[in-house]
Amino acid sequence: MPEEDRFIPNFFKDPPHPHSVPMEERVERTFKLVVAFDGTDYHGWQRQDNGISVQQILEERLATLFNVPFMRIQGSSRTDSGVHALGMAVTFKAPLSPYIPDWKLMKALNRILPPTIKIRSVEIVPDEFNARFSACGKAYAYVVNTGYLSPFTDRWSCDVADIVDLEGIREGLEYVKGTHDFSPFTIQLKEDKDHVRTIYETELKVFGRFLCFHIIGNGFLYKMVRAISGTLIEVGRGKIPAENIRLALETVDKKYVRDVAPGKGLFLLKVFYTPEEWKEHTLTDLPFRMF
Repeated sequence: MPEEDRFIPNFFKDPPHPHSVPMEERVERTFKLVVAFDGTDYHGWQRQDNGISVQQILEERLATLFNVPFMRIQGSSRTDSGVHALGMAVTFKAPLSPYIPDWKLMKALNRILPPTIKIRSVEIVPDEFNARFSACGKAYAYVVNTGYLSPFTDRWSCDVADIVDLEGIREGLEYVKGTHDFSPFTIQLKEDKDHVRTIYETELKVFGRFLCFHIIGNGFLYKMVRAISGTLIEVGRGKIPAENIRLALETVDKKYVRDVAPGKGLFLLKVFYTPEEWKEHTLTDLPFRMF
């Protein structure tokens, strides 16, 4: 029997909890999960044909717990291959039976999920709440390792040893703030889509030999944070001026932008569901030390 499956029978044999709900009183519930994952071994969040995704693993485990053939969940974002998350929000509607309380769902999922995926919280939300469409904003961090020699950080940071211009990076991040057409910073332009986004706050945080580009906004285009980070890295290396970022946004011209940074340095930190919530968010440490 696979390691993760040996917990399932015991889960359903647990003694009744004081808050168990009789069958005649049960109603359909919408659950919100906050999920953290190490994206190194996954082909991104979203289900796809060419590899295992975080969504697929979570849907399969939920289907097992609720004893249904298939469980569809809605994620707040579509992270790329190798990208990580501390606060991916997920919603789904649970069947009436088995009627699993929120406290027990979190416990059971964390027992049967692989070590690279963990549930941080579970709550019941109004039926109209949707992890993707109810979101007001998101916070990301991109981590650059400028020379910390360790075999344990390569999964979660991008190695760039020749960073020489931190002030240039700070200047570039200032240009990113505000409402702009971010078309130069995406690799997936769609004629019928709006490419204007508002970035509420940006900052460069330094933790020893690690740099974090911290970016908070109301929404992000495909690979937008990685494209901004790739250009900021070249600014930090002294290869291009920070002015390139301003020119890219003003002219909507991709010639000022550099290659996207590798996915392994990117973390989705948090998804916000009230307009002012982002103002309370802070980056206090490296993302892989904040859990």
